Parts: sequence; structure tokens; C-alpha cells
Amino acid sequence: MRMPVNVKVVSVVRDYEMYARCLSGNPCCRELTLVPLDNRTGNLPVPVLYNRFLDTCTEDCWIVFCHEDWQPVCDLRQELEPLDKNCLYGPVGIYLETCDRADFLYIRGFVAQFRKDGRHHKTIHGVLPDGPVDTFDCQCLMVHSSLVRRYGLRFDERLAFDLYVEDFCAAARERFDIESRSVTFPCRHYSSGTIGERFRKTLAYVQDKYHGSRFRHASIVGHLNTFGGDPQKPVYNVRRSWLTRVRRFFKK
Repeated sequence: MRMPVNVKVVSVVRDYEMYARCLSGNPCCRELTLVPLDNRTGNLPVPVLYNRFLDTCTEDCWIVFCHEDWQPVCDLRQELEPLDKNCLYGPVGIYLETCDRADFLYIRGFVAQFRKDGRHHKTIHGVLPDGPVDTFDCQCLMVHSSLVRRYGLRFDERLAFDLYVEDFCAAARERFDIESRSVTFPCRHYSSGTIGERFRKTLAYVQDKYHGSRFRHASIVGHLNTFGGDPQKPVYNVRRSWLTRVRRFFKK
């Protein structure tokens, strides 16, 4: 008899009411192992707490790093069981296509975005079907513990609250040729990304970190924010069918 998939859901928590609403009180999570990392007093950078978990995780399991306000609306064991353990996964990511005269960004995956009060904000549907992405949004990253152990994967602890998942994906690709792939399943996020001064400073750090990279990595927050590759080449966010004509033009 096949053993059920071992899934650990790891979240940095400051709002336990939201955490109960999305995860600990979620019927879809009853068969999962929930690992809340209490950050109410220390307010430590998220990567610091994620790395502490990785340093102590010795089990063979899927690790789901997610925000306290991210909510699966399905059995994650069924979603993760058939996946290749040699890749990184997330419910929503962004893919950059390099063309001769411009680069093009495509959303892959799915997430229903809600405001904190539960009002529906918008739903992100991928322009392309599931497949390779450059990076995922920080709301959720899924990785198998065997891959983490094999390569010693860790989060950059200088990235306190922004872009730490994007950097995790980029570093895995740069150093070990590990692919990131979107996987679509029902999920909700009771928040949305914003671009303020803190994010701009973090993006500048990441851009400097990858300034010599041959890859141009796309960030899902802000969509047109990229790092590495050729920063002088125009980049377009592909949302509607008419942009396909622009894409063809720049490929000439």
C-alpha cells in the first residue's frame, strides 16, 4: 500500500486569527502537518525563520512555505504527490520569454485574491498553461526536502520581507540549474503585493546581486521588475491577445 504524501505547511505567523481562518481551521489542511513560526514578538525577517526550519527538517516530505493569509481550497497531498521532486513549485508565477528585440512576461498559475475583510479583489488566471516560470510570488513556495538537502538550498536572510522567494528561485536556477514550475489548483490569498520604498530598496539589492547573470529573472510583484540579463532591452507584460502582434513584431 502506498504511504500518504507527507506535507509540512510552514508559515511565519503574526496574526493567528487570519492563520486559523486560512490554515489551522481549514478542513483542507486536516491531514497536513502545520508548522506555525510565531513572529509576534521578534518580528524577525521571514527568511531567518524559514532557514531555521530547514536546518532542523530531517524528514522526507514536501515543504509548503506560505503566508499566514494564503489558503488552499483542496487537498495539497493530491496536488503534490505526482510532481517531480527535482523542481520548485508554486500556485502562481511569472515566465519571461527572451526575444530578439524585447522580452515578454507571462503569468502562469492561479490564485483568487481577497481583501483582508474577505471581499473579493481579483482573480489571477495564467495567460499560459502550467509550465516553467522564472519566479513565484512569496505567498507560496513548494519544495521537497530531498532537493533542499541535496543542494543545501537556503533563503537569503538579507531579504527581510520582500523577494525572498523570487531570490530562492533565481539562486536555485543560477547555481544548480533547478527549474521552477507553476502548478494550478484552487487557492486564495487574503492580501496583495504593494510596491513601496522598502520593496524598491530590496529590488535594488537583488538587481545588484544578479547584475552579472546571463538570465533575466522576472518578479511577479510589479510584473515589469526584473533582475539579471540585459536590463536595457524593453520588457512587455503580455495580458491581452492584441499584444501577441507586438510580440511577433519584436521577434522579427
